[in-house]
Amino acid sequence: MNLLLKLIVFIVPTIFLLLFFMILTNEDTYPGADYDQFQIPEFELKVLDNTMTVNNDLLNGDYVLNVWASWCITCIIEHPYLTSLSKNGIPVIGLNYKDEQEDAIIWLKKYGNPYQTILHDYKGNLALDLGVTGAPETFLISDGRVVAHYQGEVNDQIWNDVFLPIIKDRKMF
Repeated sequence: MNLLLKLIVFIVPTIFLLLFFMILTNEDTYPGADYDQFQIPEFELKVLDNTMTVNNDLLNGDYVLNVWASWCITCIIEHPYLTSLSKNGIPVIGLNYKDEQEDAIIWLKKYGNPYQTILHDYKGNLALDLGVTGAPETFLISDGRVVAHYQGEVNDQIWNDVFLPIIKDRKMF
């Protein structure tokens, strides 16, 4: 009985450690990535310069929706990558999140504007409906459906690991 107890005391923690290691090293998932697919919530927002109102019907096709704000430090780091995506023909739509209009416009003048359209979500309602917890966050949209979502800075590694496989599989852009 003493030998059995020693084996149990040794084997049970070893099994837990092995399972924990397998979960941590699982390469099928990517931290910050979410692949749940859902329809974009109904919305109606003004564009950042207040020249028009945009709703679901006006945003169609395949595009990247990037949640950003002038107060977001990581957005500054991410911004050159979004600019390169836009220059390479990837349609990027901006969702300016809980930001003062004037601050956002000044920020864009300083860092450049990679966005085809910028929705001004001052109250954060659309962002909340999308499940946004902060900025930056990026969504891959295909025909009105979110097909991938990443929380955090998008860079070359994130683009290649999270978004590009879906883009290739769905033959987007």
